[in-house]
Amino acid sequence: MKAVVEQPIFVTRIAAPAKQTAAALTALPIDKLAIGKLATALRDQPGALRQQDASSPAATLAIPIDEARRLCAEGLVAFAKGDIATARAFFVSAAAAGDARALVALGDTFDPATLGHLGVVGLKGDEAKARDYYARAVTAGATGARERIAALAAK
Repeated sequence: MKAVVEQPIFVTRIAAPAKQTAAALTALPIDKLAIGKLATALRDQPGALRQQDASSPAATLAIPIDEARRLCAEGLVAFAKGDIATARAFFVSAAAAGDARALVALGDTFDPATLGHLGVVGLKGDEAKARDYYARAVTAGATGARERIAALAAK
């Protein structure tokens, strides 16, 4: 009986593949640290001042972050940590709230090439679902989705 993997495990690649296709060369590698920094920046809004007064003991952001953007940022943080299920939940909510970039990110969580670049073990990609989310992202006007569809087709 195989053990059930509850959360994917990230591993580093030992050696880069010797042969790369044109589609692989056009797709940018995913840097987990950069995704984490981006997500933190989107979530925390550097420079935003916190305000407190006697009537409101809780701190609030002086510059509000729209809900879709916040949800997408939370998804990116979860994705960077390797929590694919949580990332997907945040991306679905962000997409429903109107963030087209969340559709691209959601496609990435299903894209076998992206999961391979991240070193995810124990979770299989789903090209059909990835293609569907990328196509929805193209329709919504998100950048980068066409290139991801082309990369899937080149396999």
